[in-house]
Amino acid sequence: MERRGMGDGMALRRVLGVACLVALVCGCGGSGDSGDSDGRRSGKPGKSASASTSGKAGGDGESGGRQAHVTFMPQEPVSPQTLERTAELIRDRATKAGLGGVKVTVEDKSQITVSGPAARQETLEALGQPAELAFRPVLSTAAEPGVEKCPDAVEGPSSDPLTACGEYLGTVSTYQLGPVAVAGTDVSEAEAAYDAERGGGWFVKLDFTAAGGAKFADITGQLSAQPAPQNQFAIVLDGVVLSAPEVYGPITGGKAEISGNFTKQRAQQLAAQVNTGALPVHLSVSSVTKLSVD
Repeated sequence: MERRGMGDGMALRRVLGVACLVALVCGCGGSGDSGDSDGRRSGKPGKSASASTSGKAGGDGESGGRQAHVTFMPQEPVSPQTLERTAELIRDRATKAGLGGVKVTVEDKSQITVSGPAARQETLEALGQPAELAFRPVLSTAAEPGVEKCPDAVEGPSSDPLTACGEYLGTVSTYQLGPVAVAGTDVSEAEAAYDAERGGGWFVKLDFTAAGGAKFADITGQLSAQPAPQNQFAIVLDGVVLSAPEVYGPITGGKAEISGNFTKQRAQQLAAQVNTGALPVHLSVSSVTKLSVD
């Protein structure tokens, strides 16, 4: 197992798992399948809200060609106002992730459709994932021989222990985790960045709130006194372990990093999800359609 020292305010540079990178996002909410879904839309589209992201064409948002239309249904009954708020957050995510040409509509006051380049279907699906970020202490961990992929998962109640999955370099591991020590709401800002000085690669920088930074320093100080693997804490997104770094002292300064096998697109997407916060309702993909655009 790789071991790194952690100084004050230093970044967390070790990842024990990035699972289902785009259908995640990192994990495995929604559908990561690039083919059409067997789901069907309910009723005729009756658009009550519509907006396109303001990102530039090109880059992540390709103009022209085939278009994908991903329709999400709430997993529980919600008010029209909550659905509108959810759609607005998805628009914000697309804009902050630099995705151009993405359109988000609320239809029949019961479902949300996200439309964009068909080549970005998995990214469109990831926009509708909950994005519940949490930092939990690791109680134990075990490799899962023969398991190739983490199953779909959802973050559990913050006050309860959690059994979670993580994947790193083709190895899937199961983690027994304690209650949430630092919540995603304790992160004030997330930013995708490129590490040109330390070997290259994309990562996500996290800045904590004052209260979050104090919690982070406290929990890392406690964990650093424990034997492995209890000296690790897991960065969990939607029930999937993104990272599980070891800690060797309290990490102060209110900053951290999530690194791994990130592409620029994936790092921007994760930063956008953290910045917009968790969606107020859990969505599932009900249908995916693809159309040619002249």
